[in-house]
Amino acid sequence: MALRPGRERGVLSALERPAVLAVSGGADSMLMAAALHAADPSQVLALATFDHGTGAAAAAAVEAVRAWGSSRGIRVHVGQARDLPRTEAAWRSARWTFLRELAAEHDAPVATAHTEDDQAETVFMRLLRGSGVRGLAGLLAPSTVLRPLLHLTRVEVRALAVRAEVPFINDPSNADLRHLRNRVRLELLPALERVTPGFRAWLLRVGREAAAWRADVARAADLHWRPAVESERGIARVPRDRRRLPTADEAALFWPEVAGRLGIPLDRRGTARLASFTTKLETGLQMPLSGGVRVTSDRDGWSMERAGAGG
Repeated sequence: MALRPGRERGVLSALERPAVLAVSGGADSMLMAAALHAADPSQVLALATFDHGTGAAAAAAVEAVRAWGSSRGIRVHVGQARDLPRTEAAWRSARWTFLRELAAEHDAPVATAHTEDDQAETVFMRLLRGSGVRGLAGLLAPSTVLRPLLHLTRVEVRALAVRAEVPFINDPSNADLRHLRNRVRLELLPALERVTPGFRAWLLRVGREAAAWRADVARAADLHWRPAVESERGIARVPRDRRRLPTADEAALFWPEVAGRLGIPLDRRGTARLASFTTKLETGLQMPLSGGVRVTSDRDGWSMERAGAGG
């Protein structure tokens, strides 16, 4: 069966702009690549696949992506894990470094094949880690990453891939319960859904409400703080209202939003320190944050800079 543009609940809809597709070789990402290529080949600038170095299955998936893309005249970039700890965090960091570098090379966004199930799992894992409201938005948080399958379940995507005869590889590492996401997917969420029917739907609702809250905070920050953000340079400037200093609560609400626009995550301790710093009458002060971030104050406002910014 051929893929037909415009069908299947919008899965084949056009992207906002041409993109580099992150393709692992699994059903979700191969369906995304096949669907978008069928809808409009010009939207697919390149495929990006990453070999995590976990064995024969990972290498076979890379070769499957390479073969599929090459047969359609699509450029395929392959990343390789080298001397990494065998942990989810290390693999994720290396993979996203690879994807961001490709996005910059092509001056285009990355599109991933995250599904509705990935969103539910992400919200649940953020709850386990004690995330605040910003983190609970999960994959619905503002991002340059495009996620065209986020409205579909994993079951729906796989059924589409099978029906359309899209080739894909089943990665046995997805059943490895040493990894937290696999335990969440295969054990914890099914058990909680059995005990509390509707738990998955509740997670999705939490994510939507957190995303709406984040959007409200972003609008309020623009209205009341008017931050000037130069994301490429890694610098954000917040002007000072000389009639009044921000309250600690206001600063604690708005600084994570400003930092997020620079790609800087603020934990609770950093947010509390920064809120206190912003309420000081003195100017000419400087405060370091983790990750090499620096915040300075002067008579006209506050500046936040990423490590290496301004060069």
